[in-house]
Amino acid sequence: MAFNYDDTRTLLGVVERSNKPTTTLIDTFFPDIRTFVTEAVEMEYRKGARRMAPFVVPGTKGVNLARTGSNLRVYKAPLMKPKRVIEASDIMRRGFGETVYSQRTPEERAQELRARDMAELIDSCVRRQEWMAAQILLNGSCQIKGFADDGVTELIDTITFDGFENKITISGAANTWDAVDTANPFGDISDAAQTIRRNAGLNPTVAICSMSIVEYLINNKKMLNYMLVPSRDNLALLSIQPRLLRPDLMRVGHISALNLDIYAYDGGYEDESGAFTPYIPDDYMIIGIPGRGKRLFGAVTQLEADGQYHTYEGAYVPKVTLDLENDTSSLAMNSRCVVCPEFLDDWAVLKVK
Repeated sequence: MAFNYDDTRTLLGVVERSNKPTTTLIDTFFPDIRTFVTEAVEMEYRKGARRMAPFVVPGTKGVNLARTGSNLRVYKAPLMKPKRVIEASDIMRRGFGETVYSQRTPEERAQELRARDMAELIDSCVRRQEWMAAQILLNGSCQIKGFADDGVTELIDTITFDGFENKITISGAANTWDAVDTANPFGDISDAAQTIRRNAGLNPTVAICSMSIVEYLINNKKMLNYMLVPSRDNLALLSIQPRLLRPDLMRVGHISALNLDIYAYDGGYEDESGAFTPYIPDDYMIIGIPGRGKRLFGAVTQLEADGQYHTYEGAYVPKVTLDLENDTSSLAMNSRCVVCPEFLDDWAVLKVK
């Protein structure tokens, strides 16, 4: 049976079998994926509480203890819709990596080009998810800018998670981490980890920082003194052994006193001017509890070739549009995603300079 590269349901099957790019922030902090049958998704998040039971006089009925509430918002997930167009000229000439004497037909090139476009469009959607995750982790909010068909008109919305307070700025010339002779990164990280433990009731086990922080940690005098203790059996606080795991990810070391792994993340994206922009700006560190957040995907409704509107539940919904007059076909990848934490006390942000 022939494979129809222009049918939405057929392409949905391809989406499910394609390999998603690995991204550090969403994989670490927002691994849970949930899809909805409507465009609106339910964002529910909360803060922890540690109330003690009240004493009462014998014979009394008891004192009501209020339940810890959660914030529930029904939000129409913002739409991502990157698109690629195939023109007749794209499939008449030799493609990338194709030999000069290739015997491929234009139809075969069109199928290969469509498959490559699909993979790259999905990748662009995942990069946007990683960007949203970075904004929420760093700021507790995310600003959504959408463009109209003219490419100029902007529609702006802001997703805010009220109640996120774990923002820590290291100030003072002797305290910022670039002051390697006097700064105390171990103490600052310990204080942030303690705040998370007290508020969330769990131990943060991951710290992800910018590459600029690696130099601060390696050259810090107090950190070096901890590692130069003659016998590790006396004081095994930490180890700093930078090692690249991927081109964008370095394992910096482990603070055994806190059971905390430190990673430096150099992943990024191209901004509107084409310049590389890291997801985590210089001099920032995120300390948190992994595996608790989620990505919520709203349904996509679109007009199909049969003249009817169809609604699809899924993370990525492709749509092919044919322009017979101009001999072009376009592939759009629709995705409605919101990145949502489970608890606002699960992470803290350090600005170290």
